[in-house]
Amino acid sequence: MKFKIKRERIFFALTLLRFVLAFVVALLILNSRSNIATIFFIITATIAFFEGMMRRRMLEASLLRSVLDFFADRFLINFVAIALVIKARLPLWAMLVFLVRDLLTVLIGFILFYRDSRREFKPTALGKISLFFQIIALMSAVMGNLDSVLIWIAIAITFASGIESLFKSEFRLRKRTDLNEFKMLRLIKFADIFTLTNVIFGIISILFSIKGWYSTASLMLLLAVVSDYFDGKIAKIMGQQNEFGKELDSLADTISFGVAPAIFGFGLIQTPLAVISFTVFLFCGILRLARYNIMNLKGGFQGMPITLNGIIIPLVFFIDVPIRFYPYIYLVLGVFMVSSFRLKKLP
Repeated sequence: MKFKIKRERIFFALTLLRFVLAFVVALLILNSRSNIATIFFIITATIAFFEGMMRRRMLEASLLRSVLDFFADRFLINFVAIALVIKARLPLWAMLVFLVRDLLTVLIGFILFYRDSRREFKPTALGKISLFFQIIALMSAVMGNLDSVLIWIAIAITFASGIESLFKSEFRLRKRTDLNEFKMLRLIKFADIFTLTNVIFGIISILFSIKGWYSTASLMLLLAVVSDYFDGKIAKIMGQQNEFGKELDSLADTISFGVAPAIFGFGLIQTPLAVISFTVFLFCGILRLARYNIMNLKGGFQGMPITLNGIIIPLVFFIDVPIRFYPYIYLVLGVFMVSSFRLKKLP
């Protein structure tokens, strides 16, 4: 067994996961699922905190990583703020302050980067504090109890950080940039289209689960499995196996076989045990994919592949297993994903 840790893969996958979770949180808010939206909001913010802390210790500075991290944070704040405004749970002017502040950062960064590409994004201390208070203030709004004091504190600090950015840019010079290595047109291959199809089926399954159309949501999970199977086969046949494809596949699997099944189960049963079970299930799925990304096992898997959730959960639904057993099934699936037993790959 060959085992090689590539830290960049893990952090890149986690950052992309935060983009997806930001979209999911906003979607849940729009569908008045405050409880599960709060859970996913906390999960996303926690991932962002620990990812940022560990990345600074383990990786060298990079323009791409720092910019992706910034946009992942801002997607969470702005998507959630827009959703809350639509649901009349946050003042429009508060959302506009957050949005204008971020647009100002992007505009200044674009101008500076155009003048000299040797830059990295490094938030100021005031910028970090404003992000913290934005998260706390929005969390109270997501839970359905908007705290006006927290909102005003977040607005004041956000406004102050915006003024600071006019005099002290968060885009600072560095010796080199790896941005050209990640041009999207160079990264995406034909096989990746099937991976993106996997994502589409996963998102559609989430939407149908929220609407209560569980039979259709189950079918979408099965179609995601089919797409996931063919993307690997086509990549191998066409010789398009690469690091980007592997990371994209992991992110797609997180959505279709981690997030989508968790929302599917939560739509059916919402007991305290169920909430804990679905949360544990999602965390186990993320851990399983992170471990897979740093291992190079030939001809097999260690632990149950997360893709099997897209088969087992629809099967459990279609054979009419009593809903009260779902939390236990999800817990078992979570344990299987992080276990150490070996499975052979399909031919």
